[in-house]
Amino acid sequence: MRPVNLSVLLALSVLLGGCANTETLTAQTAHFGVSREFLLNAENAGYAPRIRHGETEFCTHQASFSYISRLQCFDASALQSRLQQQATFRRSIRNAVKSVPASYSSPFSG
Repeated sequence: MRPVNLSVLLALSVLLGGCANTETLTAQTAHFGVSREFLLNAENAGYAPRIRHGETEFCTHQASFSYISRLQCFDASALQSRLQQQATFRRSIRNAVKSVPASYSSPFSG
């Protein structure tokens, strides 16, 4: 195969792969009854959607003090609240770190 044909083939495969992912995501949002953005945010935070007793919930495995992880699930509104609280906390930490003067020296540094 010539290099030009190979690059065209690679571009087409990436384009077609992107369409398949979009179709899959669209089908998942319809199936679970949530927005695309919410589904992506939940999955990025480590939560997987499932339907249990006819209701959509988002679950993740939480480490506990034992060696066995525990499945922790939230409905969409509870998870939305949880994700917003986590984002607010991360922003507050980021802002606190930015506000520390550059000349600050920690009492713990030697």
